[in-house]
Amino acid sequence: MRPSGIVLITLSNLLDALLLVFVAITLATGGGVFGAMLPTGYRIRLAEVGGVAGVAAGGFFLVFALIAALVGYGIWSFREWARMLCIVFSGVPILFSLPGLLFDFSFYRGGYPRVGYRLIRLAINVLIIWYLGQPQIKALFHKTPRTPQV
Repeated sequence: MRPSGIVLITLSNLLDALLLVFVAITLATGGGVFGAMLPTGYRIRLAEVGGVAGVAAGGFFLVFALIAALVGYGIWSFREWARMLCIVFSGVPILFSLPGLLFDFSFYRGGYPRVGYRLIRLAINVLIIWYLGQPQIKALFHKTPRTPQV
């Protein structure tokens, strides 16, 4: 039976992948639609630019969706590379959220719901790194697969 932390991290990565696919589809279709909504004189040129930019951004998000899905599968399968990628992908947002929190507390008044969201995401990322660094969890990822006995 898998530890519940592994199940939650896997589900989180797969949900992230699903949301990233949704964003990619929205961007890929929305760029051309936005350009088509403009007045006639600008419509053709901006529809093309919007469509190309939307498809490019959608492709960018699809790459990250694929990575998130692979990490989710790797965590579920106890692959060491997935554990390391999950730690990296949890550590990078921590580095970016700290200056944002400093800005929110220093300059932005009334943004406390946003600060609360950032603090929750920060806590989740710290918890993921802490959990995947535990010796008993590391041991699950370092087990060598058994060879069938004949």
